[in-house]
Formats: sequence, C-alpha cells, structure tokens
Amino acid sequence: MSDRLHGTDSAVGDLSDRAVEWIKQRLTNSPIGVIGDKPSLDAALAGSINDDGLGIDGAWERFEQVVAPNNIGLDSERFLAFIPLSPSVATVWMDAIVSAANFSAESWLEGAGAVAAENQVIELLCSAAGMPAGAAGCFMSGGSIGNLSALAVGRARAGDRRFVAVADTAHASVDNALHLLGLETLEVPTGPDCRLTGDSLRAAIGDRRDVGIIVASGGSTNAGVIDDLDGCADVAGEIDAWLHVDGAYGLATILLPELHARFVGLDRADSFIVDPHKWLFATAGSCALVYREPSLARQVHTQHGPYIDVLRTSDDAYNPCDLGYQLTRRASGLPIWFALALHGVDAHRAAIRHGIRLAADMADALEAHPLTELIMRPELGVVLFRRAGWGSDEWKAWANALLASRTAFVAPSTYKGEPVGRLVFMHPRTPDTIIDELMLSLST
Repeated sequence: MSDRLHGTDSAVGDLSDRAVEWIKQRLTNSPIGVIGDKPSLDAALAGSINDDGLGIDGAWERFEQVVAPNNIGLDSERFLAFIPLSPSVATVWMDAIVSAANFSAESWLEGAGAVAAENQVIELLCSAAGMPAGAAGCFMSGGSIGNLSALAVGRARAGDRRFVAVADTAHASVDNALHLLGLETLEVPTGPDCRLTGDSLRAAIGDRRDVGIIVASGGSTNAGVIDDLDGCADVAGEIDAWLHVDGAYGLATILLPELHARFVGLDRADSFIVDPHKWLFATAGSCALVYREPSLARQVHTQHGPYIDVLRTSDDAYNPCDLGYQLTRRASGLPIWFALALHGVDAHRAAIRHGIRLAADMADALEAHPLTELIMRPELGVVLFRRAGWGSDEWKAWANALLASRTAFVAPSTYKGEPVGRLVFMHPRTPDTIIDELMLSLST
C-alpha cells in the first residue's frame, strides 16, 4: 500500500492550490473575525478525526467554513487590542517555506544557513542598541520564553540574591518566569506616567542586599511606556545586579533615529528581548534574545547528553540552543531576515512610524473632545484614555458594539485599577479614517 502521508502519492488532492489561494486572499484582506461559540464549534467539528479521514473536500470544508472564520484576526488592520500582529507579505511566504523545509535552527551543525541569516538580525539589533562587540543572541519562540531564558542567566549571575526588582507595570510573563525560577518579586511602584525610574528603584531597594536582578521595560505592554533605562542601569551598576530589558513590544522602535534618546542606557543592559512578530511585522512566534556576554548564557543553557554533545562545534556562539531554554526550534527569525533583505530597514522604519503617528492623531482627537480625557500622551502606539461617566460595564459594551459593527476589535484595560479605554496602533494599513469612527463611537 502506498504511503498516503508523504511524497508524490500522498492523498492531499489539490491542497497546494487551495492553500496558496487561501493565503493570497488572507494577505489581501484579513477580517476582524468573531469570537467563536463553543457549543456550535464542537457540533460543527464533531467527527472530524476518525479512522478513515474525511478526504480533501471534507477536511478543507471544515477548515474553511468552520475553523478559519471563528477566530479574531490579530493581523487585521482593525485589530486595536492587546498587541496586534501585522505580518508583511514577505514574512508570510517565507514562514510557509520555513514550515515546509523544517530547518533545524537549534544548532550550527544542522542549520548553519538559517542560523547565519538569523544572526544578521541579531547583529542589527545589537548595533541599534549600542551593545559592545561580542554581544550576541538567538531567536526564541516568543517573549515569554525569551524573558525566562534571560532571567535564568540573571539568576545564576545573582547567586544567593533571590529578589528581582520589577515595576508594577511589568508584563505578566515576567512574574510567571520569576515563579518558575524560584525567584522573589520586589514590586516597585510607578507614578502617574507608569515609568520605572532609577529614583523609584533606589527608594524600593533601600539598604537591601538581596536584589540581584532588575527588570525594566523597553515599551510596556499596557501603556506603551519606555522606562528610565539609564537610571535603571545606574542602579544595577550600584548594586551589581543583572539588568534585563523586556522590549518585546516596543524595543524595535530603536531602529528609528528620532527615538534613540528614549533608549539611552539600553547599551548597558545585560540582556534584552525584541519580538519581531510585533513591530517588525514578522509572523507569530519569534523573539530575538540578546546578551551582553553570551558566554554567561552558554554556562546556563547548554544541554549535554550522548546524542546532543555532537552539536558542539568550534564556535558555540552559533548554537542558539546554548543561549536559551529551547532545543528543537524552527527558524523563526528567517522570515524577518528575508523581509529585511528584500525591502531594507528603511521600509520597516516607515511602517513603524505609521502606527506611532496614528496613536498621536488619536490622542489629539481625544484631547479635543469634551467627553474624553487622555491619561498620558502616547510614547509609542498605545493610547490610554477615559470617557466621562463610563465604568467597566460601559467599556465592555463599547468593545462589543465596535466588534458587532466590524469597526474594530478593542479590549478595554485598567490604569492604576481604574477601568479605561485602550487602543494600540501598529498595522501599517490601518486607515486614518478609523479615528473618526472611534470618536463617533465614544460620543454616543
């Protein structure tokens, strides 16, 4: 019996044609989508997996008619919640190639070409951050695993000092990583601007001698604020602490010359992360992790075993698996490398600027309206604001109405415990007209 799963005799029919056409349509128009209903989805998908299979028509119909439409489109130009995704056409197609090739990007031995290309992206980020010669890194599957990997190295460097100073605005993945690593949190209050500063760190740490790590943000997720990285670096130097900068969302903006001043001090960090699947317009599942001294990371993350030690080459800096907590890993940095090679850095800078400009324009509109109040001027692409008379129920109703009208997908948030509106502008194709649409929805 021929193999139905592989090769020229695989029983997939015209799947390649259907898949290519579906991807083309998605790249042309990514809908906002819907929040799927569990009972309906369970009923519609019942019997999908059975001993004999559904065949190409049956399986594709369930994907196309049931699975695909019942999702929120994070890549929609009208997705303004959480942190959006807006993968470029080039990254989507290269990501498909990466999936087909299954480049084994954990080691130089297996994936030298893919790793060498990814390293060029790492070098671009190191250069933009002003990191010293010898700084290096690797790609992880996302910001959470990137933070975990960096903090594990910080833990080894900190020795018996088990407390980690973090802002009360830090991303949830930082708290989760500290829990998994057996570290303790020293929460540092931030002021009205939500910014972690050197002074606030000194006030929180005082005479303590048990703080071995400081975590700052290169663009906080909730408010889009860049911490006082220079001040944080000063304090880290004073107490000999590891400084990690979580730049998953905002740190890609360091590529903009006009924003360099906001990242002063980043060059003194011991580690930082950037998620290219956010503001570098790559496909989901990529995080660039950078270390000032990669040799420290190799001491923590290098795995050993009878069949693993063969991966060691003459230059371990080229083994991504030695720099983070992942062994098997797809070449998630290859799509953004290809897009940068195809279009250049300037094209990506222009795309980043679109989101920053839209956020500023939205802020202007909110300031000018009698019923709305801006909480703070947006530093990047996140806008936090109040609407007179609205609490959590009204914000939820507003979000539901916007989705029902296909205007936008939004997710209200909180500011210092207060329910507020939150918008995130990132997609280069988000139209300027959406500002008037949103302001109209806030006026009724």
